[in-house]
Order: sequence, then structure tokens, then C-alpha cells
Amino acid sequence: MRSNGLSASNAIKTILSRKVVDEPAPEKTKPEPVATAAGATAEAPKMDLSKAQRIAEDLVVLLEDLCDKIHIAGSIRRLKPQVKDIEIVCQPKLFQETDFSLFGGKSQPAQIIPAFRRMVGMLGTPIKGKPDGRHMQIDLPSGIKLDLFMPVGTDYYRQFAIRTGSAEYSAKHIAGSWKKKGWCGTHDGLRLINDCEETKSGWKVVRPNPTLPPAWQSEKEFFDWLGEKWIAPKNRI
Repeated sequence: MRSNGLSASNAIKTILSRKVVDEPAPEKTKPEPVATAAGATAEAPKMDLSKAQRIAEDLVVLLEDLCDKIHIAGSIRRLKPQVKDIEIVCQPKLFQETDFSLFGGKSQPAQIIPAFRRMVGMLGTPIKGKPDGRHMQIDLPSGIKLDLFMPVGTDYYRQFAIRTGSAEYSAKHIAGSWKKKGWCGTHDGLRLINDCEETKSGWKVVRPNPTLPPAWQSEKEFFDWLGEKWIAPKNRI
């Protein structure tokens, strides 16, 4: 854990103490309506960038020793003045159980370490997803939501770029560029369109041993592969 004076318990207390209701109302910003169970609308709570950034950094402190990689994405990375939710992309550490294939049994896939799953379970109230899945949404005690993305290692920097946004930029410049190259997004990352079929729930790989994309080592490598110029997140609009 980073030596910034925050233990895990202190960081959790810090997160608990930062309430959205204490934030001043955004100036010159029209609140975004959110549908409620009764069919009415309510204003989506937003938080000043500085406070949301501190909470996100505290979350990184809690999780970074349990991950191989972790980055803050979304509107915080784009430095938007008002933040609706916190988005973090991480690659949890894995452990390999006993390899029974050595004894004629079936080899088991590596699993996310239990400590990561426990820590994520302490962060707030789960809305959807699980700590050993690809995406989890958590209602933090501070009143803001956390979107936690956990892509496979080879797909990490593609997901980091997508989750940074904005949605319009990602659709036009990122997804649009890989489509021009003949690729599509699947549950396991990019695959050639010729190796897949499009279903109602998205693209699905249908060809055995499909062609794999490069294992990008940075976001800039991913942009270079797309043929797109890397630009600062705040300019991705």
C-alpha cells in the first residue's frame, strides 16, 4: 500500500465521512434526471471533482496492493468539474490452486485472490456484479457510485481507454477505429469480425482458436495500434 499515511481502516473511514449531501449545488449545470421505482424522476447526485478525486485515490490505496494494475478513469480522469460516479479499472492479482493436471486431473484456471474479494466487499453496497467478474457497481457510503472494471490482462489498456470516455469519443475514435480494422469487442476482448457472429447480447466468438490482438503494454500503444493520435483525457470530448 502506498505510504501516504492512510491505513486500510483509515481510508475506509475517510470514504465514509465524505457525503455528497455536503456538496454545494453545481453552478450553471442542469441536473440529470434519474428514473425512480415509482416512475418519477430524481436528480442524480454529483460531487465536486476535488472531493471525488480524493475518494477515488483512497479507493486506489485500498486496492493497489491487491492488484497488478489499477487506474482511475471516467470523468475524474477527464477532469470534469462535476462527477456523477467514480470509475476505476484494475487487474486483481490471481492465484493458482493446486494443478491437478500433474496427477491426471483437470487443470483449474487462476482465480482472483480472496483478499481482493474481501476488500471490495467492504467498500459499500453492491448494486450489480461480483468481485470475481469483469464489472461491479457499488453504492459507496459517501453517496456516489463506484464502477469497478476488471478486464482480462491482455485487454487492460483497451478497457482503460474506453472507460476514460467520453462516451461519444470512445464510440467515434476508439470503437470506430477498431471496426475499420476488422475487429469487434467481445467478452474476452477484441476479436476479428470474421471469427465472430453478432448476437442480441453482442459479438460472440464462433471460430476455434481465433486470432488475438496484441497485448498492449500502455494506453499509447493501444492508440498507436488503432492509428489514432493519443490525446490528453481532458480533451476527449
